[in-house]
Amino acid sequence: MKSFILTLVLAGAAVAAPVNPVCNVRDYGAVADGKTRATAAIRKAVQSCAAHGGGTVYFPPGTYLTGSIELASNITLFVDSGATLKFHNDLAEYPIVPGRLEGIECLTPAPLIGGRNLENVTITGRGTLMADNAAWKKQQLEHAEGMQMWEQIRERLERKEKIPEADFRKAASGHRPSFIRPMDSRNILIEGIRIVGSPMWTIHLLYCDNVTVRNVIVETYGGKNADGIDIDSSRNVRISDSYFDTGDDDICLKSGRDADGRRVNRPTENVVITNCTIHRGHGAVVVGSETAGGIRNVTASNIVCQGTDRGVRIKSGRGRGGLIQNLRFQNWTMENVREGIYITNYYTKGPQEPVSERTPIFRDFAISNMTMVGSGAAGIIEGLPEMPISNVRISDIIANAKLGFRAHDAAGLQLNNVEVNVEQGPAFLVKNVTDLDLNGIAARKPNAAAPVIRLDDCPGAIIRGSKAWTGTNDFLSISPQQRSQIIMTNNILSAAKREVQEAETDLWSAIPEKSKDDAERQSKKAEKGNKKK
Repeated sequence: MKSFILTLVLAGAAVAAPVNPVCNVRDYGAVADGKTRATAAIRKAVQSCAAHGGGTVYFPPGTYLTGSIELASNITLFVDSGATLKFHNDLAEYPIVPGRLEGIECLTPAPLIGGRNLENVTITGRGTLMADNAAWKKQQLEHAEGMQMWEQIRERLERKEKIPEADFRKAASGHRPSFIRPMDSRNILIEGIRIVGSPMWTIHLLYCDNVTVRNVIVETYGGKNADGIDIDSSRNVRISDSYFDTGDDDICLKSGRDADGRRVNRPTENVVITNCTIHRGHGAVVVGSETAGGIRNVTASNIVCQGTDRGVRIKSGRGRGGLIQNLRFQNWTMENVREGIYITNYYTKGPQEPVSERTPIFRDFAISNMTMVGSGAAGIIEGLPEMPISNVRISDIIANAKLGFRAHDAAGLQLNNVEVNVEQGPAFLVKNVTDLDLNGIAARKPNAAAPVIRLDDCPGAIIRGSKAWTGTNDFLSISPQQRSQIIMTNNILSAAKREVQEAETDLWSAIPEKSKDDAERQSKKAEKGNKKK
C-alpha cells in the first residue's frame, strides 16, 4: 500500500507541484513493536505534513503504542491493513483541551484522535484503532475528587452560576476522553477503519459540518458509555454501510444538556443514516437524551439490528428542553430487541411543571416498514400531560413481542397497517390520546386473555379497515360511557366473540412501574454514592 501511495504521489509530481507529502511515521522515529511510545514521532509526522499545506500520515503494518494524536487541516491519517494504533491511558500524553462531556461544555482530556477548527480531514485505511475501556474506567475511579467536582459543576450550571476555569480543570481529571473527536470542524471523512474498545464515546462529532462516516466497524461491547457514534450539535452528516457492536447507544444524536445546552443552542440537523448492521448496545439509532439545542431533519433507513436493547429510541425529559422534529425511520428488521420503538419524555424523572424552555417538544415523526421478532415490547410512546407528543405516524409494521404497543399523552397518533402479536396483555393499549387514527391494525395471533385494543380517554378515536382474526375474544375494550366517543367503520370483526366491551379495568397497572432505564440510573447513583464513601 505504501508503494501504491508513493506511486500516485510521484505520478502527480509530473503534472502538478507542489505535492502534498506522504509522511511515514517510521521515518519520524515510530517503532511498531506495541511497546515503545510513538506519540512524539506521530506528532512530528503530522506537523511535517501540515507544514507542506497537508498530506498523508501513513502507518505501515505493525502496532504503534501512542497517546493523543492532534490532527491538522488537509491531513489524511492512513492506517494500513495490518497496522494497529494502540492508545495507552497515561494522561500525561492527553493535554486538557476545551470540549463537551455528555452535553455540557467543559475541559476534557484531549481525544485519542482529533483537533479543533479542522478542515478537509480524512481518517481511513483498513487498520485497527484500539483502546481499553476498563483501564480508562479504572483510572477515572482513581480520580474521585475530579468526579465529585464534575457533579457539583453540573448542579451549579443549572443555577446558572459562573464556573471558574480552575474548577473545570479539577473536574477534567475525572473525565474519560472521546476516541475520535473533531470539534468546530468541517469536511470530515472517516472510512474503512476498525475500532476496538473506547474510553468513552467512540466517534464524537462535535460542532461539525459536512461529515461522512462509512464502512467502519465499531466494536466496544461491554465498555462503559462506549457509544458508537455521537452526532453532537452537528449538521449535514452521513453515516452508511457500517457495523456496530457497542457498550451503549450505537448511533446517537444529541444537542446539549439542560441549561448549558440551551445557552449554546446549537441543533443537530440534516442527518442521513443508512445501510447499517447493529448488534447489541442500548439503542440502534437514538435521539437524545441531551436535546436542549434541538434535533431535526433526520432519516434512518435500511437498518438491521439484533440483540440491542432498543431499535428506534427517542428520549428526553423535563429539564432537557429542545424541539425534536422531522424524523423518519424506515426499512428496519429487528431480532431480540427489548423495545422495537421507544419514544419517551420520561428519561429524566420529575413532577409536572408549567411549559417552558425546560419542556421538550416532540413532533412530526414517521416510522414505517419494520419487522420485529422476539421483542420484549413492540412499541412505547410516553408523552407529558403538559406537552403531548404530536403527529407520529407508524405504518407497515409486523411485530411479534411479549408485550404490545402502548401509548399515552399524545396527539395526532396514526397507526396504519400495523400487526402486533403478543404473549401478554392487549396488542394495543392507548390512553389520553387525541385524534387517534387506527387503520388496518390486527393481531393475527390474538391473546385470548386480553382485548386486541384497549382505549382509555381517547375522544374522537377512529378505528377503520381493521380485522379480528380467529381466536379473538374482545376486539375493543373501552371504559363505560365512552362508546359514543369512538368511531368504527369498515372493519371486519365477525371472528371476535365481542366487537366492543365496556369495562372499568386498568390494564396499565400490570406494566412494571420501573423500566430498566430507571434501574440503570439507580445503579449509577448507587455507584456514585459508594465512591463518595
